[in-house]
Amino acid sequence: MSAPAIRFSLFYAALFLVVGIQMPYWPVWLKDRGLSAAEIGILVAVQLWAKVAFNPVVGHLVDRSGRRRTILAGLAAASLVSTALFPLMQGFAGLLVLSAVSGAAFAAILPMGDNLAMSHVVRHGLDYGRMRLWGSLAFIAASGAVGRLLDDVHPGIVVWLIVGGMVPLCAAAAALPDEPPHGMAGPPVRMRWIDLLSSRLYGMFLLATALIVASHAVYYGFATLHWQAAGIDHVWIGVLWGTGVAAEVCLFAFSGTVVKRIGTFRLLLAGGIACVVRWSLLAFVTDPWLLLPIQCLHALTFGAIHLGAMHFIARHVAPGIAGRAQGVYAAAGNGLILGAATMVSGGLYARVGGLAFLAMALLAATGTLAAIALRAMARRPAPIRSDG
Repeated sequence: MSAPAIRFSLFYAALFLVVGIQMPYWPVWLKDRGLSAAEIGILVAVQLWAKVAFNPVVGHLVDRSGRRRTILAGLAAASLVSTALFPLMQGFAGLLVLSAVSGAAFAAILPMGDNLAMSHVVRHGLDYGRMRLWGSLAFIAASGAVGRLLDDVHPGIVVWLIVGGMVPLCAAAAALPDEPPHGMAGPPVRMRWIDLLSSRLYGMFLLATALIVASHAVYYGFATLHWQAAGIDHVWIGVLWGTGVAAEVCLFAFSGTVVKRIGTFRLLLAGGIACVVRWSLLAFVTDPWLLLPIQCLHALTFGAIHLGAMHFIARHVAPGIAGRAQGVYAAAGNGLILGAATMVSGGLYARVGGLAFLAMALLAATGTLAAIALRAMARRPAPIRSDG
């Protein structure tokens, strides 16, 4: 593995060490603070919505300045400081404001890191999946270890574990290899938002991926609480989260071959169909042994969608607007639509429990139809270019 590939691998490992603590157990910390399911849904949604405005701005700065590494290091530092303030904040209003600030900073790290990584993939031939899988392995380790820890330790420790995990993230972001803003191909070009936002192909891509990604809302926000209510202990919950990501690792390990043989658009279709199946089953299944094979579908519901999206942007969007394309993608799918779905899912889960997963299956089915339309449009390809 080359030196740049090692640096990216360490960056993804540090980033998903934090995500492996935050995603499964942040709702547990919020619940320990006395918040209701609806309030938890709002706070988680606000963290997602914060990226709607912020990620495209960061993408614009990246495209114009090319200072990817500097911007990433600043975002990591801001995430660390804002997260450390949570235990000091009293009242729902204060938590709401802080959630928006910390969510905006932390949520921008992954898309901008992916943007930098994909520039090296295209220009230097690095294998994205092989680098990204170290993040997945770190997620497995973190979610499993914290699950065991919470059987013996007060949930209040969760926020401090997240803060501690952000320290190596700051170091890893500062150590990334940088890349010129237009280093992937050709001379500098004029960069315009209209070239991106007026593209029908990119618009359909956003619709398909946003709906499929947003269908994870109940899973991300309430799977841990749902499994706790079904009597599953923290160790098993850590295993279940880890199993899903282990399946994702297997896909990433062979991503180069998979992308070449299956292609971007079939990956998106496979991910959408798998979401429909997975959420339909999770609505009714709570036996941990039966949940294990269902969790393996995470390789498709997340892994295939993520790989397909990264390669779509790298192959169909010009370098001069790739940062903004990455930012808008994250803002739409992992921000606006997922945030709305998460807010709705809080009240929905409070009313119907696990049956809320059926609404997610319907959302995924709609996204899959959009992915079918995207594939049809791509048969008449028109790359999304910046003017110049």
